[in-house]
Amino acid sequence: MRVLTNYRPPLLADSFWVTFRMMFKEEWRQNIDFAKKRHIALFPVMLALLSLILTVGLRYLTGEVLITAEAEKQAFSWDQLKFYMHGGIFAFSLSMGSFAFIGRVMVSQRAGGKNYLLAIPAVQPLDLVTNYFAYYSKEVSYYVLMLLVPAVIGMGGGILLEQYAGLSTPLEWASLPVVLFALTTTLTEGLALSFIASALFSKGGKWSYIIPAIGISIGLLGALEFVDIKLLIPGMLYQYSHQHWIPLVTIPFSFLLAYIGAHLVPDDFEIHVTSRSELFTPIWEKLPFLGNGMLRLLVAKDLVDLWRSNTLVKMLISYTVPLLFLLLLAWLVDFASFPIPFNLLSYAPFLGFFGFQFYSWLNGMDSPDYLNGFPVALPQLLRAKIVVYFLITTWISVIFLFVMAVVLDQLWALPAALIVMIANSIYIVSLTALLMGPRPNKAIFDISIMAWFYIGTIIPLLALFLISFTQGDMTIYENWGQMVSEEGLNATTSVLVEENVAGRGLRGILGVSAGLIILGIAFLMMLDRRWGRRPFEN
Repeated sequence: MRVLTNYRPPLLADSFWVTFRMMFKEEWRQNIDFAKKRHIALFPVMLALLSLILTVGLRYLTGEVLITAEAEKQAFSWDQLKFYMHGGIFAFSLSMGSFAFIGRVMVSQRAGGKNYLLAIPAVQPLDLVTNYFAYYSKEVSYYVLMLLVPAVIGMGGGILLEQYAGLSTPLEWASLPVVLFALTTTLTEGLALSFIASALFSKGGKWSYIIPAIGISIGLLGALEFVDIKLLIPGMLYQYSHQHWIPLVTIPFSFLLAYIGAHLVPDDFEIHVTSRSELFTPIWEKLPFLGNGMLRLLVAKDLVDLWRSNTLVKMLISYTVPLLFLLLLAWLVDFASFPIPFNLLSYAPFLGFFGFQFYSWLNGMDSPDYLNGFPVALPQLLRAKIVVYFLITTWISVIFLFVMAVVLDQLWALPAALIVMIANSIYIVSLTALLMGPRPNKAIFDISIMAWFYIGTIIPLLALFLISFTQGDMTIYENWGQMVSEEGLNATTSVLVEENVAGRGLRGILGVSAGLIILGIAFLMMLDRRWGRRPFEN
């Protein structure tokens, strides 16, 4: 028998395209494995409709609507909208690009015949660089097709409505390609930076300190305006300047960064066994308030898993960084001159949204399939995940709100803000568990789930935001509503929002919060009906 002693894995040029295609198919199959094919296909349709609605409503954000009678402060400017649009995409891409950690996790979690292409180099002769570079390319393509293209198509639909339905929108057809390429530039850059940072961080040692330090330093340079933030995010610069060379240079450079990052991913797929002192009993003894039943057992188990797997640090960073960004923004920005009067009560609802990502981390930490052989039901596990979420994140949220209250000089609003934060967190996490169960990462592209999720979150959060902006003074909204009834979509208002005394209008905010708590408890009670007979799967 002849032995192949000079075998080499296929190189980039030989295996990239087939690896890319297979990864794209894997992404699609993972999604339709959770949801029906038509539900996944309808997600970009829903996004396009949402973009259409926002396009028609742009004049209310950039035109002659709300807040003060001064024309220059009536609403958001175009520059502000461009900033927030690219800032949101950049933050999203940074959060989704840390897939250098995933390969080793996938290897350790393969069970029941399941495996993933990203973990293939551990068991098959596929080049690691090719594998990770193809994964980056797949992520860029998938998000462009599922998120950016539908959003731009929706903008085009808004322009058509202007032509055929008489609605006014400030967009032009020529702006659509610029928006698409600008957002694509920002997306590719964010994914590449996050990928190369996670690759270096995964090496451990000094990189565990250097990478966070670099990230914080660059963020401070941009926030303190030592460096123009548009230079840090070239896609934003292109959106402002329309210099077409920017995406032609930045997009290839982002792919080059990703290719370099693929070389930096450690090729050690070995599962390292570490020994620790006994953890379960000490944690169990610290949870007497949960009783002695299954809930306490599952919560203690999850806390042990978090500590042993070293996942807790990553999760806390993913939860804390957005809060630090908001705190830095509040410190640096003069909100007295801001187009919308943000205050402490405006920030509190954000914490519920950040809780969604943390809940996703908890469910993606380990496959629960093995629990099918134990006397435990899926709703019990979901409730345990929710309890773990509150045990780990509540103290961070309380500290954040206190510091924010000091920065904004609004200590008087802290008790109400804490209530809003807790109520919104209970509501969002309970709604997520009810709709998405143990697979929130796959449910985000299921239209049948996300439609209800958007409805269930936008309505109460919009109520909280509108009340918080005026701190209970509803005169401006009453006036605007009357003008809309008389003049339709061309209505404007110039009613001033007067300075409110401490505590004015908090009854409405507390009323909405009480309603959210009641709904959150109801959702927890409904877990048995929706998930009681479902198997454990991920």
